[in-house]
Amino acid sequence: MHLYRLLIFFVIGSFWGCKTQSNLPSKYEMEPVLLHLASVDQPDSIGFNLVSSIHKLIYPRIQNGDIALWKTSKKKELVNKSQFLKIEESYDTRFVNSNDLFIHEYWQLIGKEFDFLVLGFSFVGKTSIGEPVSYGFVDAADVIGILKSIKIPTTHQGPSNMSYWNAIHSKQFNFNVVQFGNNDFKSNPELSVLLKNQACYSRSINRNFYVPEKSRRVIYKIISPNINSNLENKKIYTETESGINDNKQVILNIAKKSVEPQDIIKPWSINSIRVIEKWSNYKNIPLQELEYLLLEINGKNYKLNKQEIEEVGLSINLQGISEYLSEKNFDFIIEKVNSESIPPQKSESMYTKLLKNI
Repeated sequence: MHLYRLLIFFVIGSFWGCKTQSNLPSKYEMEPVLLHLASVDQPDSIGFNLVSSIHKLIYPRIQNGDIALWKTSKKKELVNKSQFLKIEESYDTRFVNSNDLFIHEYWQLIGKEFDFLVLGFSFVGKTSIGEPVSYGFVDAADVIGILKSIKIPTTHQGPSNMSYWNAIHSKQFNFNVVQFGNNDFKSNPELSVLLKNQACYSRSINRNFYVPEKSRRVIYKIISPNINSNLENKKIYTETESGINDNKQVILNIAKKSVEPQDIIKPWSINSIRVIEKWSNYKNIPLQELEYLLLEINGKNYKLNKQEIEEVGLSINLQGISEYLSEKNFDFIIEKVNSESIPPQKSESMYTKLLKNI
């Protein structure tokens, strides 16, 4: 444990020196700040774990040499992919299992306005016997495209459509300020908490953090009438099957699948129907917006988006299929919410939970 703390101080020291600050500042401009995040300290309630997720995102790209990995945040010496892999082998450790992440930022407080800039990330791990391992530093400029374009995995408690970059800028994760300018808080640990609270939580300070949309992406399977007695389930399968048989060529054109003569001549039978919807709430009105239909037809899978569904003209009980599905008069099993797979036995309780919390 002593060695591990020394390594943390080394990471901090490689970025700034050490000097104690005694008063809470009312103003600062582009002050270098170091945040420490621990994977085990991230609350389930936010629905994502930035530490474990970013390690898994970055790891294969470092392995392939697609991302520059520097020895320290001073960026004087690169760690090539062979050296990186040797670190894992030599110390019997796995990068993706690391519990710790350091985020290098600049903070600015002018008047009542707080802002920050992300500079990069330092990755620190432990060996199987608890000894510290420094993997290196990744410049934010080298990964900003990836962080902005890829969605962070979220559970049913998190938002459905949040990028890694937006997750970082939400500041919803649990973190500690371990360095502020030249202050390492050794003589006054309480100041670290006060600075964090002032910058991120004080009601007197304005800040433009990313606010995640309160929505969930839900995938559910409509139970086949072969194993279910609900008449609505039979209607869905029967009328959807009729609709697709009337529009075979349209569906084949949409799916861009190779066409065999039997695909046109042979009647189509639906094996299963899955639905992807975006669930949200607008002014206390629950909304369930159809995004995709996943149909297994004669053993082949077809995925139709909302526009393509309208092109095919599917309807149930003389209603548009989107409106009909939102009423939920049929029996179904929730299989996934955001990135989280839901066991069949928890489907009903998850449905109740989603209705209450969205």
